[in-house]
Amino acid sequence: MPGDPKNYSENQARVGLDAIDHVVVLMMENRSFDNVLGYLYPDGVPPCAPLGKSFNGLLNPDGSPKDLYNPVPADAKFRPPHGLEIVRVGPVPDGVYNQPYPDPGEDYPHVNTQLFNDLSAGTNSPYNLPEGNPDPAMMGFITDYIENFKDVESREGNPDNPGRDPTYDEYRQIMQCYTPAHLPVLSALACAFGVFDHWYCAVPSQTFCNRAFWHAGTSWGRLTNDPYEVWKVGSGAPTLFNQISANAATSGIDWSIYSGNEPYFSLTGYIHADALARFVKTDHFKSIEDFFAECAAGALPSYSFIEPCVTNPHNDMHPSSTSGQVDGNDPPSSMTMGELLIWQVYEAVRTSAAAKGNNAQNTLLVITFDEAGGCYDHVAPPAAVAPDLGDNPPQYDFDYRRLGMRVPMIMIAAGIAPNTIVNRPMDHCSFMNTLRKRWEKDVPGEFQPLTARVAAAPDFSEVFTATCPRPACTWPIIPKPDVPDLKDLPEIPLAPLNHLQMSCLAAGRHLAEIGHPVAMDGGMCRQR
Repeated sequence: MPGDPKNYSENQARVGLDAIDHVVVLMMENRSFDNVLGYLYPDGVPPCAPLGKSFNGLLNPDGSPKDLYNPVPADAKFRPPHGLEIVRVGPVPDGVYNQPYPDPGEDYPHVNTQLFNDLSAGTNSPYNLPEGNPDPAMMGFITDYIENFKDVESREGNPDNPGRDPTYDEYRQIMQCYTPAHLPVLSALACAFGVFDHWYCAVPSQTFCNRAFWHAGTSWGRLTNDPYEVWKVGSGAPTLFNQISANAATSGIDWSIYSGNEPYFSLTGYIHADALARFVKTDHFKSIEDFFAECAAGALPSYSFIEPCVTNPHNDMHPSSTSGQVDGNDPPSSMTMGELLIWQVYEAVRTSAAAKGNNAQNTLLVITFDEAGGCYDHVAPPAAVAPDLGDNPPQYDFDYRRLGMRVPMIMIAAGIAPNTIVNRPMDHCSFMNTLRKRWEKDVPGEFQPLTARVAAAPDFSEVFTATCPRPACTWPIIPKPDVPDLKDLPEIPLAPLNHLQMSCLAAGRHLAEIGHPVAMDGGMCRQR
């Protein structure tokens, strides 16, 4: 991506990844592939799919539901009313947007229970990992959700029902997945451009580790967000941002992180605190409003990474921490507010038309999720190459030779034909490995893979299936979601914090206590 951007007409002659001068990534929170996109194609097979690809969702080619279910554990207090000892996969009820509530378990021991349906190991090594390391059967989501539900109730200190058991209607929601009617923006973009039905997060665990893999190719042996004091020990490892900056003088490649958080802080800055500390006083950290202004002006950098708002009212699609009116069954919810953010970012890219700089013809928009967050998925994670861990012992004795669950991955660009589906298994490190190859063409030898996991990750360039670039005037015009502004509602500050919000609070507090520049400058995002 050279410093002198290709103009609009020149870009028409280029194809595939070579036509991309600007990459925009919007990474949402904690949803599995089935939970968000499992019902994407009603008949199970996309119309006119390029390359004859299939779609591994929740439906058979004839439109009938696949035989997917989870068993109800024998000690569950409330049994299914139909007499069966299973709960089948089904759609989220119409008009409901806050599921699953409460937030499922998302760290490594919980994910192992979801994959293997085994609680026997408890909190001792191997942490709910059955002996012999068998292939995951994906049968433990109800078991884990019931256990996590009781833990959540107990933690909240409910005096009437401390640690109560969930009802059937409460635990069956973990097996319910959203339909295109719930998520019209995300679903329309997946059909109009490209969707990956075997994209896996990097590790079977939480937000900080999976986001670390996206930009560093490792989480330095860490598998949980907390405690942040321990997490920060590895945060000085080199990242994609450091690679770009090291070659900026000769490559012309640059980057910015745009945060939707108020007060302004960068989640990426917290995760990579020491590696990015020297950029605190630079213009690399900006607000989401800056993104929209720069996109319209053709002034985006080569790489833009967008963080949704993770503080209340959060638009990151993270499962809600409350089931009330503020973030409950009636819109708006984290899901509907996330739909609005996705629409805004897509519209910004679709309508960008600068003669020089970024425009709809030379920009790749990536919409993805950091982890599955405990939400149901029926496809077992595959094996993986272990990354470099440095001098850090692996937490929970995990060997990093297994990926996390499938997450939604949608790519939007002029070079992607409608109904494109990529079936080849990929993971979060595929992003870095593909982009570094693109940038190597501009500065040969300067973007070597940061870890063995990155080097082994498959290239995603096959998503560019269009025989010629699609003019922006042919891109779909999607109706704007009708989501009221919640910022002034008095109930918002009273909403309980979810686990990610608590982790961010702990990170910010620790960085402030030690006088780290990330915290001293308002979390790295420039004040407006």
